[in-house]
Amino acid sequence: MDPVPLPLVSQLSNLLHNPAFPAQLASAAQTIRRSSSQTYAGEKCGVKENDNPQLYLRIEASLCTNEPISTQKRGLFLGCIDLGSGKVVSLPSLTPASMPDPRDRAEDASCGSDSHCFSDDADRHSCKRRKTMSGLRLARVTATGLTESNNGDSGSLTFNTTDSNCPNQPIRQVHSDTRFPQRKKPRQEFSLPILEPTSADKLIAGIWRQLHSPVQLSSFTSIIEPRINIRTGVSVEVFREINTLCLKYYNQSQSSRALEMIVQAYWIECFEARVAAIRLEKPSLSTTDARMMALKEACVVLDWKEKDLRNRMAIWRGYKEIKDAGGWASLIFASSGLYRFCKYRTGFSEGLSTRLRHIRSSLEVAADTLHPGWRALLQVIKQDTSYIYHGHPHEWVTVSEGEAVPLASTYEHLQLPNGFQYRFINECVLDPAVFGTDDPRRVPQIDPEICPVCKERQSDEIEKNQCMCFPVLFGGVQGPVPVQLFRTANGKNNGVVARYNFDRGTVIGEFTGLITNGIEGVDVMVGGSRSRAYQIFQGQMGNFTRFINHSCQPNSQFQRFYWRGVECIIVVSRGIAAGSEITVDYSDHYWRQLNKKCLCGESCCRFDGREE
Repeated sequence: MDPVPLPLVSQLSNLLHNPAFPAQLASAAQTIRRSSSQTYAGEKCGVKENDNPQLYLRIEASLCTNEPISTQKRGLFLGCIDLGSGKVVSLPSLTPASMPDPRDRAEDASCGSDSHCFSDDADRHSCKRRKTMSGLRLARVTATGLTESNNGDSGSLTFNTTDSNCPNQPIRQVHSDTRFPQRKKPRQEFSLPILEPTSADKLIAGIWRQLHSPVQLSSFTSIIEPRINIRTGVSVEVFREINTLCLKYYNQSQSSRALEMIVQAYWIECFEARVAAIRLEKPSLSTTDARMMALKEACVVLDWKEKDLRNRMAIWRGYKEIKDAGGWASLIFASSGLYRFCKYRTGFSEGLSTRLRHIRSSLEVAADTLHPGWRALLQVIKQDTSYIYHGHPHEWVTVSEGEAVPLASTYEHLQLPNGFQYRFINECVLDPAVFGTDDPRRVPQIDPEICPVCKERQSDEIEKNQCMCFPVLFGGVQGPVPVQLFRTANGKNNGVVARYNFDRGTVIGEFTGLITNGIEGVDVMVGGSRSRAYQIFQGQMGNFTRFINHSCQPNSQFQRFYWRGVECIIVVSRGIAAGSEITVDYSDHYWRQLNKKCLCGESCCRFDGREE
């Protein structure tokens, strides 16, 4: 083969001051064409054996600390040149078929940028290899079952299941051979800039944080006195009493602050009405003169200077705008930064009003169900509003426009004999007809006092607990889970949306339900082992985890965790932003049992081409 007269090769030769490079390249290419070998090493791309193999020039670089000519291992991949056309091959087109380098096969065979598409060892016939991080797997089966709908929430989606003694039915199973997702150390050379949240983002995040806090609002304020003498030394009783006193005054201060903002927002409405009344009484006055007259009337009673009142009016007007867009709940449960937000008005825009209107019903659902006494505060302005939402926070499904709807109404299409019945529980309930009083989740080999992960002491008493693996769920102060059910827009019925940011590796909730065994033809989570198998059935009781949808690129996963010797199935975050839908991977084995099309909408979706 003659020397390769390619412009790019000539440029490389001149850049590296190596005039013999084109001749060396041509000789190496001629050797490969003559021997038709499968691959060749060095800086050349591998090719498969054929009559006229297509050759590529693979360009790599290595970093060294000693001599620059020393042999180094593989370092940085720079690019690839097609020796047939003399053009640079774009990175997305570097597929395993064109570049079968064994070192890159695992990277190039991935599905885009998705690192959460999984396959088991049984899928070795496929050239793709995916990381097995998710703990949700289904047993290999031979029988095929159909479900009622697509990959929607569990209410409209059923898994054909059976106990562990019948391996010929698909079951939803959690494996324990995976690890919790750990926080990744950012690579400085490739780290992307992190955008700071805007003032509007902080405002909305503060509203949700206050809604899911244990604050108790009340319209009655008075002097609260301790029940015992707190000046006798810091004993356990005195310390507990001062904590109680601190909590009561904190709740009272939050209530007083909410009452103040209610009155001030309503003051703006009254001021505008008074200006309109003055203009009707004195038509000769301009709008400016009428406003000045109303300001003077207010200053007489408030005993403030006109300038001070106008400065406060700007802040109060911000309170009213937030109330008009997001309702009274958005104003009452705003964080302490609301005063500064309204004073400088850096985040006020049409976008803020649109966002608040979008989540208005969601805010009222959380306020009515988590803080039943909040509407009593509106009596200070003689506005009596009845409670719209009652019961458990997750008994209501929020929609993008309009008021939230009851959970049972979203399953009327199933035409169940007694309607949709579901009871929300915080802990699993043992089926006495199957296990009696013996909990199959308890593992005798595990010390109930020591955490098998961090090796620290586990205790239900917060003062004695030292295990900090998942303090939000185990061994710490537990609060309402900052998630809500919402109606999806892509045909998956209901889903679960995060109202907080869930960092990578943090727990979202526990998969709760009825601990039983031997159930077939319904959705179950299989836990335990062959000697102590059990099922968690969420048909009539459970929590929000039942409504988590599938995604081929999920942002959470199911995992095992042992708390005080008892196996728990938990949902662990891979990094979820507030306002995002929480999803898990139902696994390849699950989808192979169905003749349904996946509706996750991800670019790496593995089952989007199925026929209905």
